[in-house]
Amino acid sequence: MMTVRERIGFHLSTEENGDTSKLVSAMHLSPLQFYGLTSVKGELYGYVRGRDFMRLCSLAKEHGFVCEAFSRTGVIRAVYGYKKRVGIVIGLILSVCVAAAMSGRVTVIETGGSDKISREHILSLLKDTGIYIGCKISDVDLREAEKQIISMDKDIAWIGIRHTGSRVVVEVDDIDPYPQVQRKNTPCNIIASRDGQIKSVKLYSGMLIPMVGEGVKKGDVIVSGVVDTRYGRSYYVHSMGEITGVYTEKMTFSQELAGTEKFTAGHVGIKTLDIFGLRIPCPGSEKPEGEYEYTEKSTPLTLGKITFPIAITEGDYCLIGETPVTRTEEEAAELIHERIARYEQNFLAENVTVTDKRIEKQKDKGCLTYTVTYTLEGNIGEEKPIFAKYESAAERALREEREKSAKTENE
Repeated sequence: MMTVRERIGFHLSTEENGDTSKLVSAMHLSPLQFYGLTSVKGELYGYVRGRDFMRLCSLAKEHGFVCEAFSRTGVIRAVYGYKKRVGIVIGLILSVCVAAAMSGRVTVIETGGSDKISREHILSLLKDTGIYIGCKISDVDLREAEKQIISMDKDIAWIGIRHTGSRVVVEVDDIDPYPQVQRKNTPCNIIASRDGQIKSVKLYSGMLIPMVGEGVKKGDVIVSGVVDTRYGRSYYVHSMGEITGVYTEKMTFSQELAGTEKFTAGHVGIKTLDIFGLRIPCPGSEKPEGEYEYTEKSTPLTLGKITFPIAITEGDYCLIGETPVTRTEEEAAELIHERIARYEQNFLAENVTVTDKRIEKQKDKGCLTYTVTYTLEGNIGEEKPIFAKYESAAERALREEREKSAKTENE
């Protein structure tokens, strides 16, 4: 292990037949600090502190010996060898300055607690409240920042922000969506959601207006929530029922015979150095021109469990080019049929049955067009609340009295 103090290995030899025992006694009586003293064929070897080496040389000369140094070790000696390397000294000074400047600033932000809210969104909200990598911790009110973030984002139910030294930890709890509860005591009608013909009805409450087999237009009332009694009065109910109807939908799909097609033209990679949120492009990293798709991956600098606010970001630009394409009518028809199949799979509801499908083909000015007319069978009724004014018993009695008086006057 290297010691802090300088240690010099020495070799004592004589050509005048000096007395070794006298020299050793003199060394013990002197204030020299030496150790590892060994005698080999009348010559002495050992180690002495660096500051005592010149005193040992004088003592050896008095007894007819010559003192030579064969090694120098120790931290001081090692550092002394770099005294002319100015870059190391400057680096040490800059490191101390950076450490002093960042001692009261945020260097790391850790987020957690929610899988639905992304880290990027949380960092954006924190930045709006003044919390970002490099900001002074003493200038930020964490409790006030929590209140602001909750008011800015309705999807956040709770947020906790704390800091340990220069590390800020953010815990987020998102709001669980409330289940949609449909109230069955709200008066409502069942209206037609589209033009069609009623095929079958399963009525649970309400009064059916059109009969089975009749046609309806979009917005027409199929089941009324206003039920009349035989006494000339009416009351409101929540209409419930299953209205199955037959209706048509028309869709148009087009494909040009001559046009352009996009393809992947290559990849361009770049690297940037992120220091406290500031991005510094590495030499040779330039943003390409034209159309592209960009993705990136950031790798922070870590030392054990410590994560520094320094990261290497590797970006990838996927270049997109265009090439002219000429298709035959058969190739264009195949592409249209694929689009029709995707439409039927993704946009036609599961409880809808296709009873008929007619396709009209048309070619005009280098474009092939298919017009598809679907005859569908499915639910065509939707509930719509009835907004009725509430009438108290006294108001109802007064209204009936007025109606009776008006009827008497007319007679």
